[in-house]
Amino acid sequence: MTDATALLISGTELILDDALAALERGHTAFYEAVGTTDARHQLGELLAIVERGVDTHDPSPLVAYAKRTAQEHFELGFDITAVQGAFNALEESLWHRLTTAMAGEELIEAVNAVTTVMGAGRDALARTYVTLLGLTTTDDGAARVDASAEAIVRVDVTGWVGTLTMSDRAGLNVLGTRMTAAIIDGFEQLRAEGVRAVILRAAPGMRVWSAGHDVHELPRGRRDPLAYNDPLEQALRAIRSFPCPVIAMVHGSVWGGAFDVVLSCDLVVADETASFAITPVNLGLPYNTTGLLHFLGRLPLNLVKEMFFTAAPLDAARAKEWLVLNHLVPEAEVEAFSMDLAEQMASKAPLAVAVIKEQLRVLTDFQPVAAQVYERIQGLRRDVYDSQDYLEGLAAFTEKRPPAFDGT
Repeated sequence: MTDATALLISGTELILDDALAALERGHTAFYEAVGTTDARHQLGELLAIVERGVDTHDPSPLVAYAKRTAQEHFELGFDITAVQGAFNALEESLWHRLTTAMAGEELIEAVNAVTTVMGAGRDALARTYVTLLGLTTTDDGAARVDASAEAIVRVDVTGWVGTLTMSDRAGLNVLGTRMTAAIIDGFEQLRAEGVRAVILRAAPGMRVWSAGHDVHELPRGRRDPLAYNDPLEQALRAIRSFPCPVIAMVHGSVWGGAFDVVLSCDLVVADETASFAITPVNLGLPYNTTGLLHFLGRLPLNLVKEMFFTAAPLDAARAKEWLVLNHLVPEAEVEAFSMDLAEQMASKAPLAVAVIKEQLRVLTDFQPVAAQVYERIQGLRRDVYDSQDYLEGLAAFTEKRPPAFDGT
């Protein structure tokens, strides 16, 4: 038995007390419905599976549990937040237990083991819910968004123009596994429809366009938080490689990785409510090289540095001044203006537009880097996502408090 496992088992009751208290503070519907006794029993079952996974370095039992639990909750009419609440509350409690009893390399190894197991379970949970809530299968076996489901991304087609509307009001359009899978699937559906222009927007009335990457899905050390196969990275590639113009229509604030989404679109139309912030330094997170190139390809270096170093929002007027926006229009006109612009582009020769977009993507994305330079960059980033500051940033976000970074 590992030291981490022994520590967790010895503190089982305290861990369950803390996790249950977190669930009660969050007013999670499912656990309020079943009551304290049953909620504690279910948390205990989940904790035992996590402890076994940490001890054996095998997340498969938790993956199976997550899939089964997602199916059961779906059939009872509860959404993904009910099960996510248990995972998040338990992980927060596990962190507290480990960070108060361990330090240094021992702590990093323990957190990494817990994160690997919990991350695999959370991924399985989200993917199962994507299948149950938002996806069905077409005759050719391809996945598509089910229009009859309460999809968090709505797909509409008007003439040659497709619209993807992010509609997760409760989650502020956070770009987690479920949202990014729905965005990717929405683009595939619009590709099949043969649209010639796309508008990507938030649901009407939302004051937050997107809150950015789902911080709860980020790994807790010892693993690249923005790797090539990260769900958000997959969504960015889907936007950039889509064979027709994509317009980001922005009403409200854009945070973190959502700003990368906006810059990955071909044009940006916004109203005066828009603002943009890139916030990895608030979490102690080393942004990936591809993401930095997205910013360098669109914005002046001094602006990129100011935005990354301060994490301060850029308002709509300054965004227009710095050419983040193609067009800044009044709030009452932003929808009609975006549609008119999309229809204008859709009226042009689609093959020519598609090949010009792809040429521009290839020419601007191609940045040759010597192998030793790339390895040095990855080594520098690894030092950061293995650091105590990164763990502190994630813990502070979860606990809703200012981080206390000490540079280690």
